[in-house]
Amino acid sequence: MRKVSAYILTKNSEKHIKECIESVKWADEIVIVDSFSGDATLEIAKEAGCKIFQRKLEGFGAQRNFALEQCSYEWVICLDSDERISPELKAEIEKQLQNSPECAVFLAPRKSRFINRWILHSGWYPDYRHPVLFNKNEAKYKNQLVHEDIDYKGKKKYFKGDILHYPYDSIKQFIAKSDYYTDLRAEEMFKAGKKFSVLNLMVNPCSMFLKMYVFRRGFLDGLAGFILALSYSCFYTLMKYIKLWELENKKSE
Repeated sequence: MRKVSAYILTKNSEKHIKECIESVKWADEIVIVDSFSGDATLEIAKEAGCKIFQRKLEGFGAQRNFALEQCSYEWVICLDSDERISPELKAEIEKQLQNSPECAVFLAPRKSRFINRWILHSGWYPDYRHPVLFNKNEAKYKNQLVHEDIDYKGKKKYFKGDILHYPYDSIKQFIAKSDYYTDLRAEEMFKAGKKFSVLNLMVNPCSMFLKMYVFRRGFLDGLAGFILALSYSCFYTLMKYIKLWELENKKSE
């Protein structure tokens, strides 16, 4: 079987990192790229025998490309610390690695948990966010601050097994993460020359709610689906435009 590296990005990930590492302990090496955690993340990773690197986070695209440079093998499994490889997905990955993989890039559906419920609609599932397995010689992440895409050559294939994702344990955590990500997104929009408009501020949050709750059938996720759509509308979509407005005003001072 071809050897494979698994890399994990971390920061203050002590709650999830042990289970994340356990889900890929069968990899030939596990690389941790940590953004200077202040909790027990690194102690847990050291006990598990991971290769550890610390680097200031200056954008997720750059951080992921740095992680790829630390991986010893050409085939790489990509995970965040709040994600886990399901047993079904593990079996599919191992099957591909037994011989010559069919293509250079493999994606998998990501199933995410919001507070205490798996979200199976709302545009959250299936979520093919980025490749879970790929040949690092054929792929590179774009240098984006957040929501980074990946450029790759050749064909892609979709696995059936899930990546299990535990992004939010509480509404407080959702708001805190949204505050951080909207900072990055507003900065990225500002640098790209995107201009603030009152129309976007008024229309886009409402459009996000309708897209998640109605058109992507978030109503089938019950009250959690309603709260999720409302939260994304207010704490993410609305705030990124308010922060873009703030950046433009600071520039004009």
